[in-house]
Order: sequence, then C-alpha cells, then structure tokens
Amino acid sequence: MSCAGKLHHRNAWENSTTRCASRVLPTGLAVLDDMLPEGGWPKAGVVEVTESGDSACAMELFMPALARLTRQGHGLVLVAPPYSARKRIFTNVGVNPVEVMQVNPHPGRSALWTVESLLRSGDCGVVMAWPGCDTELMDKRLRKAAMQGRVLCVLFRPPCRRMALSSSNLRLGVDVDEDGRALYLLDGRGERLAGVVWEWSSGAG
Repeated sequence: MSCAGKLHHRNAWENSTTRCASRVLPTGLAVLDDMLPEGGWPKAGVVEVTESGDSACAMELFMPALARLTRQGHGLVLVAPPYSARKRIFTNVGVNPVEVMQVNPHPGRSALWTVESLLRSGDCGVVMAWPGCDTELMDKRLRKAAMQGRVLCVLFRPPCRRMALSSSNLRLGVDVDEDGRALYLLDGRGERLAGVVWEWSSGAG
C-alpha cells in the first residue's frame, strides 16, 4: 500500500534491545492490566473493541500507551477515524502529533485492505481502525498480518458486532453511562469472561 511506504521504517518492536522483551505492552491503567490475560496489550496482534457510546470513551483505554509510544518515536496510524477519536488524539498533550498519520480509504472493504497492508509493512507501532465492514476471514488475515509486521492493531466495532465470531487476539466490550464506564473481557463468541467498572471524566488526559 502506497501510504505504508511513506512511513519511515522503524518497526516498533524489532531491534537488538527488545528481541527478548515481553510480548505485551503495559496499558498504563492498573485495573486494565489486572484484567487482561497477559497483563497488557499484545505487541503483535489484534485487539477488537466493541463500544456502545462515543469512540472517544473507548480511546481512553489506549491513551497512556499511545502517549508513551509516540514519545518514543513509534508511529501511530489512524484508518478512517471518526471526528471524536481524531480530536481525542490531537488534543492529548502526551501524544506526539509528529508520529500520527491519518488514512481515509474509500468506504467498505478498502479500509480492511489498507489496515492489512499497514500491518504487514511493519512501518509503524500501532494501527487503529474503524472499518465499516468485516468478515471472519479478514479477521484471520489481520491477525496474521499483525504478527508478521509485529504491530499492535486496534479495531473499533459497533455494538452489533459484539456477539459475532472473532479471531482477534483480544476482545473487549465498553459500555458507557452517566456514572462511568464498564469494561468487559470477551471470548471469541462475545461472551463475558470478566469485567470492571471505573470512573471517567471527559476532561481526562
């Protein structure tokens, strides 16, 4: 994909000092690290998040890690992000905007092909996407591409996707109400395995 070629080649994890490092990246949120199976985000894999509210709310889960990675020079690519997600990224003082790139492919499966190309290239540290469609086969392709490129891929899905089959490495469900947010760890069929509730303020970060 041409957009991937424009990124400087700096694989987020592949260098002499990190070859033997942990397979996970700390989230920066203790309550979340405690709930996740391996204690953090997979450095090379797919995280699927189904959200019932504004994308900016679900983005909060990743802000500490994104701030740390971009300050370290690892690229972040946003594929077809909604306005609320873009705003959350670019207004967070911890995120280095120089390391952020936005890609707006044509609607439909073009977003998924774009994500796959970015993952396989290994030219960035994190790819976050809001695809308008999906297939079980494409989920498997994205997981393979993320492992090949050693990139963290985050897919944001609508609530209707929660009970669909998924091949993602990690699945989370986020529900938002006026009292706070509930986060659920889901299995491949969308069933709840664990959950936590924590307070949140729209002015956080």
